[in-house]
Amino acid sequence: MDTALYNASIGRLLFTRRGERASNPLIAQLTHQAFPELAEVLREEAGRITRAWDVAVREAMPQMRHLTFDELKDSTPQILAAIADALASDDPELIGDLIRCAPSQGLSRFRLRFDVVEVMQEDRLLRAITVQHVEAGLRRRLEAAESVALHAAIDVMLQQSVIALVGEKNALLRAAAETELKFLSFLSHDMNNNLGSVTLTLQVLALELRSAGGFAAAEDALGLARKSIDATVRGMRQMLEHERLRQPGSPPAGVRVDLRAVAERVASQFAHEATTRGTLVAVEVPPGTAVTSDGELIGVVLQNLLGNALKYGGGGTVRVGVDDADPAGVSVWVSDEGPGIAPDQLVRIFDAFRRGDVRGQSGVGLGLAIASQAAKLLGAELTVESALGAGSTFRLTLPGTASATTSQDDASLLVAAR
Repeated sequence: MDTALYNASIGRLLFTRRGERASNPLIAQLTHQAFPELAEVLREEAGRITRAWDVAVREAMPQMRHLTFDELKDSTPQILAAIADALASDDPELIGDLIRCAPSQGLSRFRLRFDVVEVMQEDRLLRAITVQHVEAGLRRRLEAAESVALHAAIDVMLQQSVIALVGEKNALLRAAAETELKFLSFLSHDMNNNLGSVTLTLQVLALELRSAGGFAAAEDALGLARKSIDATVRGMRQMLEHERLRQPGSPPAGVRVDLRAVAERVASQFAHEATTRGTLVAVEVPPGTAVTSDGELIGVVLQNLLGNALKYGGGGTVRVGVDDADPAGVSVWVSDEGPGIAPDQLVRIFDAFRRGDVRGQSGVGLGLAIASQAAKLLGAELTVESALGAGSTFRLTLPGTASATTSQDDASLLVAAR
């Protein structure tokens, strides 16, 4: 984590120009007035607070008993001193020292493998012990304003500590995810090459068996083996595509995209599968219909929606069209005449690895999750309407308006016939 950048960002977020009350409610409690007496007692009691807190943590959190006193207390004395400085002054610059100091506690807890719950348990113990010792040092109960200010200072410390801890954990998770994605990419590349060689060998064997004659059963077995290999390769490619779209990257391109051309290109990729399944694919996008968007990502969405419709649509006709009358934007839709989707399955249909009634179809349940992820990158909305026995319609609503540069004659293109 870039500490200087982190501190500068926190400073901009939490307080305004010198002498002005901060916009953050917690900081506002500290800049409202100074509490010099409270601060002085806190400084005097800091050592005793730390030792009492150490004992309390070990009793309440047995998993911490293996830590030495120095490991457990870490920067707690410095943070208590920073809290005292913040209470002693209404100067936002001095309060900024607390903001800059507090993350060190979260970073040390990250190194000790604490989780957020454990950090908050520590805070509750430190808070109670601090109030107890401060009131003992004052020989009176805290006044309302003093109590609010002290708790606000501790809350600021906790906020920054947790933010630092979570930031480090997120960075660790991102690094692990990137490593895993690289591993999957290398593995997929090797497996694709190896399975490609196997597929080629199976093709040669099938041709030899066919020329020799009398080996129909063997040919069928080879055909099933090829189908299994193809399904494995498709599954790997889907996993890689899903991970790629989940990674942060540059924003999608904003160029003129011919929706008819994209729909025709995607439909042609499924021409053989549509023929095999006895399904008619009709592109009903008016020629020249265009939007300003990212054509590659729109293609990714349509590939997965059309593949899903062919796999689960149960034959009939699959249509790809556009509605440009929607005030929310331009809707590109894919509709099938299949059995429909049960209402209880619609709720989480775009979740990764979520598969409903697959009717014997292979797959890993990533197609719609990939489409959903691509839609998010486009700033678009992906929705579904379905009724049992009446088919389903998936709709990608893109922001903006459509333009048509040609007439709408011959708007339907039949890509594959039964």
